[in-house]
Amino acid sequence: MKKSCGLFTNIAPLYSRSLWYELDASESIDYFFYSSKVGFSGIKTIDINESKIYNQSGKLNWFFLKNILIKHLIFYQTGLIIKCLKTNYDAYILYGEMHSFSNWIAALICKVRKKPLLFWGHGLKGNEKFLKKAIRLLYYRIADYHLVYGSRSRMFMINSGFNPKRVFTVYNSLDFVTHTTLYETRNLSELEELKLKLFPTNTELPVIIFIGRLTKEKKISYLLNALSLCKNKGNEYNCLIVGGGRELKDLQNLSKSLGIKDLIRFFGPSYDETINSKLIMLSECCVSPGNVGLTAIHSLSLGTPVITHGNYYNQGPEVESVIQNETGLFFEENNVESLSKTIDDMILNRKKLTMEASCIEQVKEYWNPKKQSDIFEEAILDSIKNC
Repeated sequence: MKKSCGLFTNIAPLYSRSLWYELDASESIDYFFYSSKVGFSGIKTIDINESKIYNQSGKLNWFFLKNILIKHLIFYQTGLIIKCLKTNYDAYILYGEMHSFSNWIAALICKVRKKPLLFWGHGLKGNEKFLKKAIRLLYYRIADYHLVYGSRSRMFMINSGFNPKRVFTVYNSLDFVTHTTLYETRNLSELEELKLKLFPTNTELPVIIFIGRLTKEKKISYLLNALSLCKNKGNEYNCLIVGGGRELKDLQNLSKSLGIKDLIRFFGPSYDETINSKLIMLSECCVSPGNVGLTAIHSLSLGTPVITHGNYYNQGPEVESVIQNETGLFFEENNVESLSKTIDDMILNRKKLTMEASCIEQVKEYWNPKKQSDIFEEAILDSIKNC
């Protein structure tokens, strides 16, 4: 007989769509998804018509809560508490976000009802100050099990006294099936034609890509400055910047002042996965000067290695997919000269040729929806058995 699990999260980001459908296909667990209808901070979400309650042909048991935000943080979710009181799932998953007051209450309700409770989130990052860590640990200890994105977080949790058998590294993912299809059916001549169209005056130069929102946190100005240093050393590279954001004008002006305007192509925001995949595949590497996040998984899925900084405390958990000289290279955080040398190392030594297969294998082994779904299932069934 199948078990049931209520999965409560703040939003339904579009990048999680493949994971949700992988979970929904489980033969052991019926999942019931809960989230806000809308995203925030520019994050695109799954179409609500994929919920059975909005569309008769909808595929997901997906129900809706409403977020109340204070200073860009979700402070309360209306409907969460009543759902945890009145539903009778075999297990409950809550997003591991301590800033949400309703999460605290809902978690305590699950404990009082003696329902297996799992937290899904970042866990400990290792750089929390004393008070913040103390509050976070107090919150985390309410849950019976933890699903954390990265192995470093799992290590920090275990070192803080959590049972190793109840802390699972669940990774993160995008639509790996689609990326695999796009990679395996790529047309090299078509990619070359696209490159010529994007950079008609510098057709012979290798291409570097950044893809993501253009925000200060991403430190794209470091990339432009590094490319300027490369040029001064006689090494010119085309740079494709895919994304939109409030930093666009400043970055355009910076490229002009650095004298590299002709090398930079501001592509703009793109949500077409076929186009984005081609842009990544024609590039020699993807550079993320700030925190790298799911951009790493996107790039590696398509065989393109990643360059990012090596300070793990200021990185997203997805940085663990970047392995030095196997799937990418690291530079010293906030050091433009180091970034410049690392870009030269990647391109002049043609490292994509030797890294391409390893990039894809890394995602195939860990950072994909099927892997995540399997770990979810293992943790949930174990929690039902032991709690």
